[in-house]
Amino acid sequence: MTTTIKTFSTDTGIVGDSITSDSTLTLAGAATANTTVQVFDGATLLGTTMANSSGAWSYTTAALSDGTHSFTAATTSTTTSPSSGFPSASTSGVPAGTTLTAVNSDFTSSYAGQVIDGLNVHGQIIVNNPNVIIKNCQAASVVFNVGGGTIQDSTITGGDGNSGITLLFADNTTVQRCDISNVENGIWLESSGCKILDNYLHNFIPYNSSTDPHIDGIQIPTSATSVSNNLISHNNIDLANDVSSDITMADATNIDITNNRLAGGTYNIYFEGKTTGCDVTGNVFASQLYGNIAGTAADSQTVTGNTYGDTTTSAGTTSAVTTTDTSSALSVTVDTKAPTAPTIASDTVNSGGQVIVSGIDEANSTIKVYDGTTQVGTTMTNSTGAWSLTTSALSVGSHVLTAKAADVAGNISAASTAVDLVVGSTSGASGSGTSGASTSGTGTAGSGSSGSGTSGTPTNAPAAPKIASFSTDTGTAGDHITSDKTITLTGSAVANSTVKVHDGATQLGTVTADATGAWHYTTVALPDGKHSFSATDAVSGVTSAMSAALAVTIDASAPDAPVLLSDAISHHRATVTGTAEAGSTVKVYEGTTLLGSAMTGADGHFSVTTSGLKTGSHTFVASATDAAGNTSALSQPIDPPVGSHGGNGTSTVDVTNVRPHWDHTATIKGTADPNSQIKLFDGTASAGSVTAGADGKWSFHTSDLSGKTHTFTAEQVDTSGHTVGTSSGEAIIGTGRSNTLTSTTGNDIMVGKGGADTFVFASNFGRDVIKDFATSGPTQDTVQFSKGVFDSFASVLSHAAQSGHDVMITAGSDTLTLKNTQLDKLNSHDFHFA
Repeated sequence: MTTTIKTFSTDTGIVGDSITSDSTLTLAGAATANTTVQVFDGATLLGTTMANSSGAWSYTTAALSDGTHSFTAATTSTTTSPSSGFPSASTSGVPAGTTLTAVNSDFTSSYAGQVIDGLNVHGQIIVNNPNVIIKNCQAASVVFNVGGGTIQDSTITGGDGNSGITLLFADNTTVQRCDISNVENGIWLESSGCKILDNYLHNFIPYNSSTDPHIDGIQIPTSATSVSNNLISHNNIDLANDVSSDITMADATNIDITNNRLAGGTYNIYFEGKTTGCDVTGNVFASQLYGNIAGTAADSQTVTGNTYGDTTTSAGTTSAVTTTDTSSALSVTVDTKAPTAPTIASDTVNSGGQVIVSGIDEANSTIKVYDGTTQVGTTMTNSTGAWSLTTSALSVGSHVLTAKAADVAGNISAASTAVDLVVGSTSGASGSGTSGASTSGTGTAGSGSSGSGTSGTPTNAPAAPKIASFSTDTGTAGDHITSDKTITLTGSAVANSTVKVHDGATQLGTVTADATGAWHYTTVALPDGKHSFSATDAVSGVTSAMSAALAVTIDASAPDAPVLLSDAISHHRATVTGTAEAGSTVKVYEGTTLLGSAMTGADGHFSVTTSGLKTGSHTFVASATDAAGNTSALSQPIDPPVGSHGGNGTSTVDVTNVRPHWDHTATIKGTADPNSQIKLFDGTASAGSVTAGADGKWSFHTSDLSGKTHTFTAEQVDTSGHTVGTSSGEAIIGTGRSNTLTSTTGNDIMVGKGGADTFVFASNFGRDVIKDFATSGPTQDTVQFSKGVFDSFASVLSHAAQSGHDVMITAGSDTLTLKNTQLDKLNSHDFHFA
């Protein structure tokens, strides 16, 4: 059965538009019964599930980040089939009767897991995404630049002297049942773990003495120093005797060359360079110019059980291939952010008692206008966010109108600032009453034959001002996310007018535009979160409509330090993996030397591969920088890898964060082996248990902690209940009164919860964090160092540095981080030495 993704849920907002406010999606589809289904978001493996006995499967994601996601599902199967003879034109290439679609240029893959089927490409097929499958296709040549792919039942026509199929950075790729001709090299192999099975290579470009081409059936070149563990089985390589070789390889290891028919070449197989450990078994050496096997490395290989001379008695063999079936992609956009509250810019009452309301909000959102709690109209904003509607007829008297916006994902905004108005009565022949918005007064009812009133922004009102920019936009310029809590807005208005600046419905202050109309306004320190700035200006007491809103997100909180999970070493390069805040940039260091950086994905995972390292021990740390430019403290060092079993059979368990809550509970977070069982202890008393996730992270919510100081530790236990790892440090939580909190020799996280607390540190205190250190006021805290660590405030300052929003104090290999603390705010009263 073909693997498919059929549906996702919940599709909020407009059903069928694949836009949802649900960040935790349930995907459902079909696959071969009882197979394992891998679910991907782009190239990222989210997890696996099993298809049931009828082939149905479902998978629920973790919380996804806002943005567009491309989901695919894949199953793999291995088939083994006997062959009655070596491959030929009738048993390889595009199957007879297959209809092909012409492509008159090169064709490049566009997403991970793509299935390319039934194309006749008059050029190259270029694969730049993992796990791509090519089948039933014809092309001049194919290049795999990434691994995990498959090409099968395809015809390579060549004609330009290049290699037929090139496997560059394409580990674990399979080439099967392909007909390759009219090329200089049949298969150019610079990757490991590949399978080359059941292919027919023949009629290559003839030898040309003027250009001396190096014509080979399969070639592993000299530059490919890391090629290993490839299988070359049951291929028919039928070339002229005056070409180079059927198979040529240099600097390769552990290549299995089994059950092939090798005809042609000066030698059938040529080994050179540092090639070792190859197994040449069960092959038919049909013909050659000088001999079967040669080269400087020929004696380093195992050659047994081969047939010399063309024969069909060895043709029968068995071949196995692993095939990946990948679904078509399902694109879903996650949008969990509610639009900003609409702005009602004008309102006018007509003679029928209807109100003409207009304003601005998020483009393409739905606007609903309410009279109190009663909906009196709805409309859509246009591509610029502007909207206008005429309400249903309202009763005579006072009314309060508000508006809400709903985006296409179904997120609903807060209500707009209310507009008060009066709908007038009709008396006399044609009198009508109208009213104005709150910025221009309330109209009065007309009377007699000519009574009338006006409402909304007066016709002599100044033009609405503009907010042109804000500063400072830290981090990624232009994304309107900043760590600067004090924002300077700049804009233009009517010359010498009074500009009122608002944050949503809250007026922040006023400023006067200069003679050219330019103005700027600097806010007080604003809280973290989303802000919507707008402005009005006034001339001679008449106020304009509201400006277009400027959205800014303030994020002044540094992300948590990354958690390093592994540092696997290969060919003198380390691949450091771990987790950090989603969307942050992680930098990996050895000491102060930057080794590499990477962006975390939606699940917070990252991977950084270093350049070549010298032989010897190495220790890595990492920091994370979020979109606003806030940089975390350094991670715990890794060497050996965190989260793996050490030589003593124990596991590494860490406490990484503590967050107290208003109800006297707290959330304790940490890391351990993926999917392991974690037990928490408050002192010696059991506090409960939790299971680590697939990424090794765990989170535990405590019971009521009021009344005394608590010290939490974590243990990892195996399936028999035996402890296999204990956290190096504690989560130490105070009462909210004045407490003395004493560190251990491990890596402790300390929270005083208010009160004038004393935090005590002796020698060898580890890498500790105080999350709520107060430098002044009635709850001023004190750090007490042993004199063996520091003996004066001056010595503390000489070992202290600002790290983002935190202060880090270093004592040898030990560190104390004071979260959200400014170095210049520390004074001698903050420290005691005993």
